[in-house]
Amino acid sequence: MVSGWYFFLPPAFSFALKQPEAFALLLFVIVATIAVAFVSGLVGSILIHEERQQFLIRELQHRSQNLFAVIQVIASRSLVEGQPLSKIKEMLNGRLMALAHTHAMLANNAWVGAPLNEIVSQELNGFEGQVSVSGCNIVVNTPAAQNFALIVHELRTNAVKYGALSSPSGHVTIDGLIESANEKKQFRFRWYESGGPPAIEPTRKGFGSTVLLETAKRFGQAAAAVYRPEGLTYEFRVLLSAIQSSS
Repeated sequence: MVSGWYFFLPPAFSFALKQPEAFALLLFVIVATIAVAFVSGLVGSILIHEERQQFLIRELQHRSQNLFAVIQVIASRSLVEGQPLSKIKEMLNGRLMALAHTHAMLANNAWVGAPLNEIVSQELNGFEGQVSVSGCNIVVNTPAAQNFALIVHELRTNAVKYGALSSPSGHVTIDGLIESANEKKQFRFRWYESGGPPAIEPTRKGFGSTVLLETAKRFGQAAAAVYRPEGLTYEFRVLLSAIQSSS
């Protein structure tokens, strides 16, 4: 730009300028600066966008692999439970729909997490008059959302078939509580049935029992089901830091 001033603006081979040329040079400098800033910003935005796009692609691949792994486990365990084909189809559809609803919720929240009370409400839709929910107003991360969706789905399925939700007089109380244990915060999730048929411990362990006990224990700190004459009580404990969304 300086060499252009020296060689091409009159008088040639001089830095001396008359007022019109000085104004033209000033205007050129302003326009050139804006153009350079715009092009630099555009290039920077393209690079940032490309980096963000690559990050989103990697995240999508990771989440897809996790989801397919969960679906594979659900399908394989549902098929080996020794049930008739129609029963297997019903169970498989219910479990996959629980996951689908939760993933739709996560997608709507840009995968930063899902409210636990919405996951519970989604699964218990249609039983509002027989269900009480409290203490579940926390946002959980993606793995926790998937696990809670399956846990609540299995509890609901069992309650509809054999427990409190099989009777008009039955009631389910769900409460969450944040507690301190060994200087760490734990989240306690409890499902309490009353007013329905007596709870009878199953003699055979299927996928539902695996989700409620074995999978829950690997995911959290502790899980237990108590079969009482008044109804089933299920309790699950997990570190709050392991389930709470970071956003």
